[in-house]
Amino acid sequence: MKNYVLGLFCGLIFNLYGQEKPSPYGAVTNFFNAFHAKDSIAMQTVFHPKKGRLLRSANRNGQPVLIESDLQQFIRSVSTRPNSPKWEERLGNERIEHHHNLATVWVPFEFYLDDQLSHCGHNLFNLVWDGSSWLILSLIDTSTKSCD
Repeated sequence: MKNYVLGLFCGLIFNLYGQEKPSPYGAVTNFFNAFHAKDSIAMQTVFHPKKGRLLRSANRNGQPVLIESDLQQFIRSVSTRPNSPKWEERLGNERIEHHHNLATVWVPFEFYLDDQLSHCGHNLFNLVWDGSSWLILSLIDTSTKSCD
């Protein structure tokens, strides 16, 4: 009986703490799926409900400056945009770093309007594990018209 209880206890501990978290990149792909579908609810759910931030690392002239955008306004503008031109952000190979409940995802992108390359750059996502899913704390990007 003692061995049975010990085995049950060890199994419970393994079940609680031994499970692998999903990849933080899942939150990034969920964001872009919602972005392309113009789904404001799905976009909202991948950001941390109290701390989600959207930042840019340069102004429209390419000068380095940190600009914080209103996340709710961004989501509204993406979800209510017209169907034309078609927006498509094509992602390159991601780099993921994570430790315990923190993660970063660095991913290059090319942004297309009606299948014409508009600009390119890199996205940097900072994420936090809330116990059940990865949530985006911040998204910051670079942008350039010089896409090689």
